[in-house]
Amino acid sequence: MNAVESELFIHPGDWYFGGEHRKVRTLLGSCVALTVWHPRLQIGGMCHYLLPKPPLVLDKGTLDPRYGIHALQLLRLAMQQTGHLSEYQLGCFGGSDMFGGRIQGRVGEMNIELAVRWLAEHRLALKHQDTGGFVSRSLVLDMKSGQVSLKRAEPDIQAGSNI
Repeated sequence: MNAVESELFIHPGDWYFGGEHRKVRTLLGSCVALTVWHPRLQIGGMCHYLLPKPPLVLDKGTLDPRYGIHALQLLRLAMQQTGHLSEYQLGCFGGSDMFGGRIQGRVGEMNIELAVRWLAEHRLALKHQDTGGFVSRSLVLDMKSGQVSLKRAEPDIQAGSNI
């Protein structure tokens, strides 16, 4: 498979920006992914963060993409090297309540809130959005067209029952 046809899987805590892959994909639960795509340059990327911010003990000089404040900063810096932020089409996905509010139920909600604040701070609008709820998501960004494909997995109703 040549570089134009290749696919890249973004794991939780990873990010990517460029144009050498045909598709970029990830799977989401309570994590949030932002997609960015430049229509004229046909480049873009994705970040997939687990938590909004790091614990206080993390080295302050390190940008760790597991945390939204760092992942979004890395993505923004990459975008600014190739164009103005407003030239990009953006999408925001994920942030589900995967635990029915029982265990860390607000993680998804806090991840979404961070993305919303970041977008407002940089005066950016979303072209694509599918956030919240109780479902996992499979996400694919086509780097040639900017098209976002999303599949939602319906929650397992039996999972929360006492059967």
